[in-house]
Amino acid sequence: MKNVAIKILLSVFAFTIMLPGISQKGIEDGSKYGHGQDSINCLMNLSLYKEFFKHNNYSDAISPWRHVFSECPASSQNLYVDGVKMYKSFISKEKNPAVVEGLIDTLMLIYDRRLKYFNDEANVLGRKATDLLRYKKDDINAVEEAYGYLSKSIEIGKAKSRDAVIILFVNSTVTLSASGIHDIGVAIDDYFTATEIIDGKLAKNAKDKRWGRAKESVDNFVIDKGILSCDALNDYYSPIFEANKGNEEFLKKVVNFYSKTGCDRADLYVTALEKLYEINPTHESAYKVANLYLAKQKYDEAIVYYKEAVAGDSDNKSKANYYFKLAQVNRMLQSYCESIRYNKEAIALNPGFGEAYLLLGDNYIDSRSNLEDQLGGKTAYWAAVDKYKKAREVNSALADIANKKISDYSGFYPNSEDCFFLNLEEGKSYQVKGCINEYTVIKYRK
Repeated sequence: MKNVAIKILLSVFAFTIMLPGISQKGIEDGSKYGHGQDSINCLMNLSLYKEFFKHNNYSDAISPWRHVFSECPASSQNLYVDGVKMYKSFISKEKNPAVVEGLIDTLMLIYDRRLKYFNDEANVLGRKATDLLRYKKDDINAVEEAYGYLSKSIEIGKAKSRDAVIILFVNSTVTLSASGIHDIGVAIDDYFTATEIIDGKLAKNAKDKRWGRAKESVDNFVIDKGILSCDALNDYYSPIFEANKGNEEFLKKVVNFYSKTGCDRADLYVTALEKLYEINPTHESAYKVANLYLAKQKYDEAIVYYKEAVAGDSDNKSKANYYFKLAQVNRMLQSYCESIRYNKEAIALNPGFGEAYLLLGDNYIDSRSNLEDQLGGKTAYWAAVDKYKKAREVNSALADIANKKISDYSGFYPNSEDCFFLNLEEGKSYQVKGCINEYTVIKYRK
């Protein structure tokens, strides 16, 4: 190693015979190496530290490194990268707490000096915060300091922020909230700032394991700490809702927050969704409002919004789903004929809608009391079983459910004697009237 150092000194000496004689340090005039004798010293120490560093000899590298750091700080950005690595090594080996504290302070200074001379603020602040939390995560003042760096890093870097920065940003804001330093609303806002970035990454590549782990990490942390409870959201948004209820962006944020945290049955969420629909009515928002009313068993209100959803959409499968929902709600209201009508609309738009065939069969049976036939409405079972068979045909996943219904309701067919006296021959075509209004074939109970 001594021979290496001698070679470096000789090469630097040979180079410097061409340099002017006026001495000035780089830290004084902003140049990379300074001038005159100072530039000689800078280049010599730069080469020395790099050679020692390359061989992981940090104890010999640190002295020339300090000279470069102090006198020609603009000479190389790697000066700071290497310095961080060396000081982290020193910290890991040091046992004296007071010395460790001083080493950490120097580590922070390295980041500050790098910012001054090489900028790259988002990256450097994120790394500075990461190392501060690495060594002082139990010091709430250090957590608050690191949070400031992380906030600034994300504000500048936005979607380019590293996953580690995002995770620590959420962890620190939640910690500060739990300690009473932050209002819980700040933690909530910060969490959704983070998830917006994460979701954006996953939208581009849903299989990205790194960002998938980041999402899992931040979600688990806020849930474990109770930050995103429904009560917490209510406490945060209730006082400011009235003043902002006409603000579309605010309402979107409320709807998004409540929806993501599973609080989409809260009264404030319902109100926000209704207000959002008033400002910007879309079939998607109408559908969401309708689902909420359905969950709250407010069926008449749900019907109004499902109809709005149907009217505003042009996609057949979406409209089929809205009609299916209308059929479900009307069945709950025992409006079986209305339910049948909407069910048939759903199937007309989406002939492969197996669930709609199942529901239609159920509706046929429910509406049998409206039939005026001589078999006491039992002809409804013929038509219903046809629909169960169709459900099984278009969607094999429904086979077990459909087969059970077929087995159960086939037992309610009229017997051969009843059909014989009414001149109804098995296998012949028969029109089931009423609101079913469909042709089937006559079937006997076996």
